[in-house]
Amino acid sequence: MKRHVLIVDENPYVVDILVQTLCKDFKITIAGTGQEAAHLLIQGYRFDSVITEIELTSFSGLELTKLIRMSRLTAQIPVVILSSVSDSNTRITCLEQGADAFLSKPFNPLEVKAKLHALLRRADSPDQEVQKRLSVRANKGGKTIWSYPSRILSILFGGFAVS
Repeated sequence: MKRHVLIVDENPYVVDILVQTLCKDFKITIAGTGQEAAHLLIQGYRFDSVITEIELTSFSGLELTKLIRMSRLTAQIPVVILSSVSDSNTRITCLEQGADAFLSKPFNPLEVKAKLHALLRRADSPDQEVQKRLSVRANKGGKTIWSYPSRILSILFGGFAVS
């Protein structure tokens, strides 16, 4: 099943390049404005990733990123910002406000595709799985048992049983 990507950009040329590059690997929805993207998210449409321009006329890519991070339902969605803004302060601000990646325009569309795959690979290994692997529980005798078999944990905490 294809992952669903929301592309938010007012430039039809940029959108066309992204669609041509990503359409084989991803299901794509296009929003021409930040407001349109916000409406899609608020209405409950689910996306696996969002690619947005930062300089949108009425609702910027940075505001969209903040909106995504504010909601418990969308907070985990990877956000990639594509922008012609080249100063490092803007890039830093975007990353600090929740963007997962910042790629400068002009961009190599194959780099965008590779970045999306990398971000989604990381999203596939949720924190819950890590927590499950590293979870600790106590047995009846009060001795701690590691629920995930790990030679390293066994070496580090040799006094504890590894199940």
